[in-house]
Amino acid sequence: MITRSFIVNPASGRGKGLKIARLIKELIHKNNLTDTLYYTDKPHHATQIARDLAGKSQQIIVVGGDGTFQEVINGIVGTPVQLGLIPVGTGNDFVRAAPIPISPQAAFQTVLNGHTMKIDIVRAGDRYFHNALGVGFDAHVVSYANKIKYLRGSAVYLKAIFQTLTKYSPVQLTYIDEAGARSKDWFLIVVGNGKALGGGFRLTPDAELTDGWLDICLIENMPRPQIIKNLVKVYWGGHKSDPRVELKRARKIEFRSEQGFAVHADGELISMNQKHLEIELIPEAVELICDPS
Repeated sequence: MITRSFIVNPASGRGKGLKIARLIKELIHKNNLTDTLYYTDKPHHATQIARDLAGKSQQIIVVGGDGTFQEVINGIVGTPVQLGLIPVGTGNDFVRAAPIPISPQAAFQTVLNGHTMKIDIVRAGDRYFHNALGVGFDAHVVSYANKIKYLRGSAVYLKAIFQTLTKYSPVQLTYIDEAGARSKDWFLIVVGNGKALGGGFRLTPDAELTDGWLDICLIENMPRPQIIKNLVKVYWGGHKSDPRVELKRARKIEFRSEQGFAVHADGELISMNQKHLEIELIPEAVELICDPS
């Protein structure tokens, strides 16, 4: 029998995690399983729980959002643990690229089916992420979004976007990849392993979790009316036709800025004043439990 543990973030999805955990308990009982639920109670707690479980459980299932999933990855990377997800986050952007159902009941059944695939993850400095990293405007949006408690889903990010637009000023930043270095006042740069972030914004719409590449979206600074005009286009990847938008691929990149820049990974703020960051793709680093269809 497979040894399986669930790591639950009760605060995920604006408190929805606790409700879904009760459903998971019922499904475990209904299926005559002996799986155990472990609950997080502080930032980065999921990483510690995952490290403790990595030598005991064959499968670890995250009940939470992209931030909790990232914490667990940082606890199990380099181990043979199979990783699953019951998505309960604010944006749930990872499942827009991964073959995992959004429904908790369907996601639970996917876990029981046991089909797996190896996916790429990304190292950023001394931490790992699985979906997307944002520099500049996008990270400021995350900072605002984390303070909004009365909205759910994409509405959180839309509110944060318009709050950020009133105050944001791009910083001079040097982007470096295998082709060379470029310094500009970038509006934002997104490094995508998955297709979307921020509740459905497809800034790297062609990204794949298994292709061995980082997809990078670089957007030059532009007037606010043009930013607003392009916002809707980003939902389906229509921003690609704008001449101030560049999409490219690399396996290793680097950012430098004397001024410092804001950066987040998977919706978790890393810093508002990062001076230097190296990012590298780690191919086939995590075995993901997924829907075989």
